[in-house]
Amino acid sequence: MSLQPRISLLALALQAALAFGMLAPVAASAQTTIGAAAPMTGARALLGRNLKQGVDLAVSEINATGGVLGKPLQVVFEDDQGDNPNAAINAVNRLIQVHKVPVMLGPHYTVAQLATQKIFCDAPIVSFTGASGIPVTTGGCKHVVRVRANDTTQAKALIEFVRSQLKVDKIGIIYVNDDFGKAGAQRVASVIEGYGLKPVAMEGHNPQDKDFSAQLGRLRNAGAAAVVLWTHDTEAALIVRQAKQLGLAMRFAGSTSLSEPSFVKLAGEAAEGVLSANDFVPGNPDPTVQAFVKKYEARYKSLPEIWASAYYDATYLAAKAIEAAGSTDADKIRAAMPNVKYSGLLGTYRCEPEGDCNHQIHIVEIVKGEPVVKNTVKF
Repeated sequence: MSLQPRISLLALALQAALAFGMLAPVAASAQTTIGAAAPMTGARALLGRNLKQGVDLAVSEINATGGVLGKPLQVVFEDDQGDNPNAAINAVNRLIQVHKVPVMLGPHYTVAQLATQKIFCDAPIVSFTGASGIPVTTGGCKHVVRVRANDTTQAKALIEFVRSQLKVDKIGIIYVNDDFGKAGAQRVASVIEGYGLKPVAMEGHNPQDKDFSAQLGRLRNAGAAAVVLWTHDTEAALIVRQAKQLGLAMRFAGSTSLSEPSFVKLAGEAAEGVLSANDFVPGNPDPTVQAFVKKYEARYKSLPEIWASAYYDATYLAAKAIEAAGSTDADKIRAAMPNVKYSGLLGTYRCEPEGDCNHQIHIVEIVKGEPVVKNTVKF
């Protein structure tokens, strides 16, 4: 057979292979792929949409400047339903076993993060998370990186502001009965006790509860002048609305949830004057934040919030870690984190050995329906 027919037969074989997807591994290698575990369905789906929008914006910018390791960056998403541990386990297993990604963004909720660490901490995958619960980085997991301030940082800044600015010492606590809420409430109580005081009352509730009149009544009877909420945005909004309906004069402060757009919208007038510790609000005058807000608003016709900003930063950190490692090997990526330098939306990142990388927090107040930065605390 002559050379020309052989070349023609080879070309036909290649065309057939491409048509039937036989060369998919070659095509896949043309991209650097990472994963994301996020709430795409269920009660937290709106937050998952915001997360995805932040990630997508970061990916488009990274790819416009050359991608990662000389290839376009791609992110595959799996649905963890937010604070659903079983769904999170399934999502993380799929990212590890099916997609075989070296890095995942999330899970975000502390309860989901802790439920999945048994799977990913010894697996070839690194988690870049915004989960703020203390146990996320204190359990000895080699493969976790936190992009937000942890609960201790938030609690210290918040209680100091309540005592020094509101002149309040009689402080109560309402918390959600999950790992996020219980750990946060313990940290708040510990900070209060550090001033030689004790919370006047600590009240728990279950996720997605709707009626908080009993908890509020007990806090009123205990003499609480301020109440710290360590719960999710929907529940927090219902709590402050019901307090207003009951005519309670107590001030409210709390975790990031209390300055999120979903909280402000649902709480309505009851949100006025509420304080929170938050890593990001779109009204922050910092030029880096305002440039991001402008890009985000132009693309999505809405203002960004903590989920979008945290995982925008997480995507950049992951990309920079892969570049610093010069590899998609998970152990090399995690080992490269101390050498990664990035000034992002949530602060200038400085990664400690256990995985905490963010050491600042804003004190935010709702003023005329808008979250306003009152103070920035750096540790």
